[in-house]
Amino acid sequence: MTQTPPNPFVALQPDSELGLPESEHFSAAGHWWSQPEIDALILAYAARRPLLVRGEAGSGKSQIARCAARVLGDAPLLVEVIHPRFEALDLLYRVDAVERLADAELKRLDESNEKYVKHGRLWQAMELARAGAPLPVLLIDEIDKADADVPNALLDVLGNRSFQVPPLAHRVVRAAGGRLPLIILTTNEERELPAAFVRRCVVLNVNPPAHETPQGDEAFIDWLATRGRMHRQLAIAEEARRLAARQVLADRKVAIGLGYPKVGLAEYIDLLSALHELTQATPEEARTDEQIHWLQRLAAYALVKNADQPQDRPPVTPASAAASATPADDAGRASR
Repeated sequence: MTQTPPNPFVALQPDSELGLPESEHFSAAGHWWSQPEIDALILAYAARRPLLVRGEAGSGKSQIARCAARVLGDAPLLVEVIHPRFEALDLLYRVDAVERLADAELKRLDESNEKYVKHGRLWQAMELARAGAPLPVLLIDEIDKADADVPNALLDVLGNRSFQVPPLAHRVVRAAGGRLPLIILTTNEERELPAAFVRRCVVLNVNPPAHETPQGDEAFIDWLATRGRMHRQLAIAEEARRLAARQVLADRKVAIGLGYPKVGLAEYIDLLSALHELTQATPEEARTDEQIHWLQRLAAYALVKNADQPQDRPPVTPASAAASATPADDAGRASR
C-alpha cells in the first residue's frame, strides 16, 4: 500500500508571512496566515475534500489557493473563473463542435473524437496529479456565479473520484490513487449553493472582523493594515496605511447603512497601490504628508461607488483618527 505523503499544512504557523511571486494570473503579493486558514487546509488535504472559501468580494479568498500551491512545493495552480454562461461539463471537458463540423465538411473527420474533445481544468489537474508530485491545486473562482448545474455536476466526480466522457466511447477518467487535486472554490455568496454540494466540502469563512463596537472597529482596521503590510512592494508610511484603513471603515459603514455593497480589502489595496505610485519620487521625510494628501483627495473615488452617495463627503483626517483611537490602537501603533 502506498503511503500518503505527510500533510504539508501541519507545519504552518499562524501569524506568519508567505511571499507569493508574480505569476501568469496574479501579481506579486504577501499572505499573512491565520489559524482558521491553516486548519481548513489541513482538513481539506487530510479528508481529500474540496475547500469552499466563503466571504465578501475582495477579501483575499483566491489568494489561499496560491498559498496552498506554494506550500505544496510550488505545485501547478490551475485557475477557472466561473461566469454566468459557464456550463455544467466545462470543468470536465467540452466538445469543439465547430472544428468537428469543419472537418466533416472537408471529409477528414476524426471518428474517435479525440481531436475535438478538449480537456477541462479538472481533467487537466487530474492528469497533472497522475504525473506525480507535487499535487496540483485547482482554483474554481466565484462558483456562485454559475447555475446550480455546475456544482451538481461536480458531486459525482467528488464522490467517485472519476467521471465518464461519452464522446470518447464513455472513457472513464480516474483520479490517480483515488486522490483528486486539491480543489479550492470561492464564493461571494451572490447565489446559494446546493446543500448537497456544500456538505461535500470543507468550508472556511474569511469575512473580516465585525465592526459594530469600538473594539470591533480597531480589529477591522488592524485586519486591513496587517494585510496591507504584506504588500512589501508598496512603500507606504504607517500613518497613511492606518488612516486609509479608517477611511475604508468609515465609507463601509455608510454603504452598509444604505444597503449598498461593502467596500473592503480590495479597495484598500487599490488605495495603497495608488499612494505608492504617486509618491515614489517623494523624499522619505515628506512621504507621510504627501500620501495623506493624496489619500484625502482620491479615496472617495475608490470607496464611494453609488450614484446617490455624495463623493464630496469630508475625509477622515489624522486629527479625527487620533481622537477616535482606543488605547489598544495607540499601543499597537507604537509597537510598529
